[in-house]
Formats: sequence, C-alpha cells, structure tokens
Amino acid sequence: MKHPGTPGGNRLKALREFYGRTQLDIELDASLGIGYLQRVESGKVQQPERETLERILAALGARYTERRDVLELFGYLVDAPIPNETDIRWAVGVCQSEIDGAVFPAYLLDCAHRLLTWNSLVPQIFKGYPLKAGEIPYISMPRLIFDPAYHITPTIMNPEVFFLAQIRALRYEMQWFHDEAWYSEFIEDMLHCGEFERYWVKWGTAQTHIAARPLAPLILDLKEDGLWQFRLISEPFAQDRRFRVIYYLPADADTMQKCLNT
Repeated sequence: MKHPGTPGGNRLKALREFYGRTQLDIELDASLGIGYLQRVESGKVQQPERETLERILAALGARYTERRDVLELFGYLVDAPIPNETDIRWAVGVCQSEIDGAVFPAYLLDCAHRLLTWNSLVPQIFKGYPLKAGEIPYISMPRLIFDPAYHITPTIMNPEVFFLAQIRALRYEMQWFHDEAWYSEFIEDMLHCGEFERYWVKWGTAQTHIAARPLAPLILDLKEDGLWQFRLISEPFAQDRRFRVIYYLPADADTMQKCLNT
C-alpha cells in the first residue's frame, strides 16, 4: 500500500524536483543513508531531525523562503534574519538584468527596506540624493522619502495620499517580520524620522490584508523636468521573500514618454 506522505515530505519532494536533483544526489551531498530521503518524502519518516533537514536543504541550495516553508511544515520555527552580503549578492545577481531592462524606474529592496540596487532611471527621479552603487551601509527607502534631509520629500506633491499608502504597505509587510528584534528597531528608528510618526499614528492599528500599492499614485515635481506620476508595484522573490523589486509604473502618457526618452 502506497504511503500517503506528509505536507513536509511532499513539499521537500516538489522542491527537489524543481531543482532537478535525484534522491541519491541529495543523500550523497547531505551525508545521508541510501533511501533515507525517499522515506522522508514518502512520509515513512514523519519527523526528521532539524539538523538533518538543514543538511538536505543545504544540499538542494534552497533559498530562505523555501527553507522556511519546509522546516515549518515539519513543525520547526524559523527566524527571519536581515540578509547578509552573500544573500544580497545572490539577489542582485538574479534581478539586475531584469531591472536594467525595465523602461521605467525599478529597484531592489530587502526586508529591512534597504535600497540594494536600481536601474538608470531611479537617479533621474531621486535627484536630491546621490545614489552610489554598492554603498554600505545601504540607505533605507522609507528614510529616503520621509526624511527631508535627503531632499526627496519636498518633491512629493501628494504627501497625504502617498505617505499614508506607504504606511499601509509597511504594516502589511510587518506580518512577515514583526516578531524580529531588528524590525522593531527599524520602526523605532523611523518614528524619529520626519513626519513618519504622524502617518504611522494616523493609520493606527487597522488590519491590512493587502498592500494596495497601485491605488495611491506617487506624483513628483522635478522642476525643470515637470511632473512625473507613477503607481508602485511590489514583486517579492519566490525563493526568498526577504527581497522584492519595486516597479514605478508610469501613471500617465506624459510620464511614460519621459521614461522612454531618458
């Protein structure tokens, strides 16, 4: 009789097949006994040791979200550390060509809202702050837009609408990381930044089930370049939800033409 398997075993099997690896390959790389992975995937071994699972996931080359999914299905808690430089290099490497190929502004953020890389159009709309590739420490995007010291805030023509929308999106994203000490420190730091606290309090504790970024446009007055209008879209990485690409989609024909001509 065929064993029905377990959610964790089924997810592990699907992940292995996604990476195109055989059970024997992984067993050898993870120093497991022959046939052990088959028993885990089929559900015959229902509760493997965490250290064993970690070795299997390392052999697969699983990224953060894949690792977290598997471990949680087997009942293990997983924290969400801020990405290190190795994680960042991977994320930049997998998205840079796509970002560069976009005909509108696009950039990469991590879960701490740090600006990691961008395309050539981003410096055109954030002229008040000279962006430098590979700059460490990385600038926080919320700080860049909320703190007048970076000279971006005065260019935003609809602050009431846009800033409140940013708070809504931020509270939505907190569901993934709100228990992490580093995230509490991030919020505490931002509460002393510009008018962030006013908008944070204004939104209150309302539940946020969707980020709804496209609903609130960003309108920038770039003086000699005129008004630019965008709607923001966030695309999280499937393999590591700590990273996401933000696309600034032109909200009118004039902005689209400016992007194409820049």
